Amino acid sequence: MDNPVLDAIKKRRTTLRFESTDLEQSMIQDVLEAGRWAPSWLNKQPWSFTVIKDPKTKEQLSEVVPTAFVQGLKEAPVCIAITVNTEEDPYHFAEAGATATQNMALAAHSLGLQTAWIGVLDLKDQKNSAETKVKKILEIPKKHHVIALLPIGHAKFDVLKKERKELRQIVYEERFGKRAST
Repeated sequence: MDNPVLDAIKKRRTTLRFESTDLEQSMIQDVLEAGRWAPSWLNKQPWSFTVIKDPKTKEQLSEVVPTAFVQGLKEAPVCIAITVNTEEDPYHFAEAGATATQNMALAAHSLGLQTAWIGVLDLKDQKNSAETKVKKILEIPKKHHVIALLPIGHAKFDVLKKERKELRQIVYEERFGKRAST
């Protein structure tokens, strides 16, 4: 395959451990720019991106995320919190934030960087959820939801290749359950 977009999609992987090597500001800007160009309902662009470099803040965040991501969040030189304003887009804010996150993860991969998508969205607004704790740490307003934290950096270890289901296992024709000829 000689398509850079499809190639990036197929090769991007989640990294759980990062080198602490600083990133060039231009690389961070390119990743943020990719998020800015994500599609959104009626072009509402309800997202905001908070760039986190402070080790103390990353340490605090690592204490509230799922355990698999704790060490990587502390190690990554940069973490971006992707938030969405639910008043700007009350209907599709989750999709908008997810597409912005995916754009940034793919952009990072295209720049030779790795990411880990740490989903923290809690639609029930539970008092002790990871999202509630992240919002408190980052002083995010109530009308915003945190879709994800995205640590970014160079992988400390080689990223394992993962297998994917065959298209014939997941594609239907015309109606759900009717197997495609693909």
